[in-house]
Amino acid sequence: MNYELVISHLIKHAGFKNLKEMVINISAWLGISEASIYNKINARSKFSVEELLLICQKTNVSLDNFIQNEQTKNSYVPFYADGLKYKPRNSSDYISNIIGYYTRIRMLKDVHGYFLANEVPMFHLLSFPHLMYLKLYMWNRINWQMEGINKSYNFHDFQNNAELSQNIKVLKDLYYSFPNTEIWNPYMLDNTIAQYLYLRDINAIKSKDDHSLIKQEFYDLIDHLEDLTITGKKPLNSKNEEKDCNIYINDINLGSEVILVKSEQYSLFFQQIDVPNYMRTTDERMVANQFKFFENIRKISTFITYAGEKERLTFFARLKEQVERI
Repeated sequence: MNYELVISHLIKHAGFKNLKEMVINISAWLGISEASIYNKINARSKFSVEELLLICQKTNVSLDNFIQNEQTKNSYVPFYADGLKYKPRNSSDYISNIIGYYTRIRMLKDVHGYFLANEVPMFHLLSFPHLMYLKLYMWNRINWQMEGINKSYNFHDFQNNAELSQNIKVLKDLYYSFPNTEIWNPYMLDNTIAQYLYLRDINAIKSKDDHSLIKQEFYDLIDHLEDLTITGKKPLNSKNEEKDCNIYINDINLGSEVILVKSEQYSLFFQQIDVPNYMRTTDERMVANQFKFFENIRKISTFITYAGEKERLTFFARLKEQVERI
């Protein structure tokens, strides 16, 4: 195996914003000087197998991927699944994990996000506390089943959680910090409405105020989504910047949610599996394949940002009719 190619692969996929940051971290992990790390990176000396394995473990870089991709044809793709690694202790843990990814994403150069959504992407729910709590409650009920968490539907637990509120604020700002293109489906509210109706029918949501506020937030969410298509801009972030948000609609049901983040340094592909968890990979062939798929879907979709007035009005009228029937 070519040592220089291994190091190049490691540098490209380690996720550090520059070489100096990488050297500082590896020096701390291995307990050797930064000068020694520079020598090993520049092949004046070499990392041992044990050192390379530790670095790969710390950075979530797959040497298996590198070895397999040395072959001209293969179908091997490494994915990481956080749902296998750990179960969040609370909702704040789940949001904090996503913050970790998007903090790194924001540091990338010329970054652009691509969302293929059959359901309203979670990032659009961050400004609507009753809907956000509804989703977190359902995710815990059907997946996490976290110990020590109140199993009763209690919005005040969410409302009074300062750590969770701060994490949501941070994640929202991160999402507002890069441009993206999204393809929406006319049925993107169906699942959230069905979850609400289920909780209503089993009398899990007991407060009349909760019922009223959830319905109002459905309307507010629709207005927010419509504003995105009219302005073509995300709300201002903490740096007082507005990032582009281009929206398409497509009637085809395309399966689970896909998020693709492309940048000058490297790209990330997220595929939702056991809701709300994702598998992710930086595999270049997988990224290229999925981007081609995204572009194919975009070509048969209707652009409704600044355009497609008839389709846009019909799309949002349908969403509002769904909420009216609740």
